[in-house]
Amino acid sequence: MRRLVLALLGITLLAPTTAVADPSTYELVLAGKKCNESSSQVISCEYKVGNGLHFTIDDIGQPDTGITFVKSSFDGDFYATYGLKHGCIIVKRGPKGITSTEFMGPGSFTDYAFVSPKNGKVYRTWKECMECR
Repeated sequence: MRRLVLALLGITLLAPTTAVADPSTYELVLAGKKCNESSSQVISCEYKVGNGLHFTIDDIGQPDTGITFVKSSFDGDFYATYGLKHGCIIVKRGPKGITSTEFMGPGSFTDYAFVSPKNGKVYRTWKECMECR
């Protein structure tokens, strides 16, 4: 009986585990994006990510496009910054949003998403976002 228990324990410990990966910041930003088109065919989008981030882009692609950071908490789960070189909003994980100890990948502190004020789309890299200009 003892051998059977030890064998089952060994099999259990050696069996591969199937952990569900956390969604990436890119996926969370896409899920939190809601857009509306006015009667004059001007698009505005609202982005809500986690508990700490809420921003809007109004009149997307127009000369007077506006970005409003309604809520962005550096100490929360998500916050946003703006990159002058590529012209995109960078969505980053705050300390409460980091779920992985890995250096890169979903849930890590380098897990970003990029949102273009030119078209309202969400991108995985700043280079993709910059190229939409």
